[in-house]
Amino acid sequence: MKEWKGSQSEVNKIKPDKEMAKSLLKMMEIRQNAVESLDKEKFASIIVEGYYEIVKEGITALMSIDGYKTLSHEVLIGYIKEFYKEFSESEVYFIDQLRKIRNRIVYKGFFVQKDYLDRNKKQLKEITEKLRKIIEQKL
Repeated sequence: MKEWKGSQSEVNKIKPDKEMAKSLLKMMEIRQNAVESLDKEKFASIIVEGYYEIVKEGITALMSIDGYKTLSHEVLIGYIKEFYKEFSESEVYFIDQLRKIRNRIVYKGFFVQKDYLDRNKKQLKEITEKLRKIIEQKL
């Protein structure tokens, strides 16, 4: 994760875009329905990757509402840490670890074991739900 402060060269100030945030919120819901319908025995890696995408879309929606845009996934997480104190240090750390696992899946063909989902499903759902609620409040 990159700290928000010092990452300004990777961030663009934009006009706040609530329509984009609404669209991303809808995509979060669609993606969550899709990943929850998959067999975790066979598709654990795809499910973990999907949860990361849900979190990324949620943070991107918040940035859009607040008038920011970045292409850096690390800066997205730094943004949540800096401006959304509703997320604890441990949740921010978990999101960053999820980013790293997603990168291993996408770029190295890493296979996540079902027990990772069993251990972390509750936290994945709590974080995605927290993001959803914050977005809805800001819209």
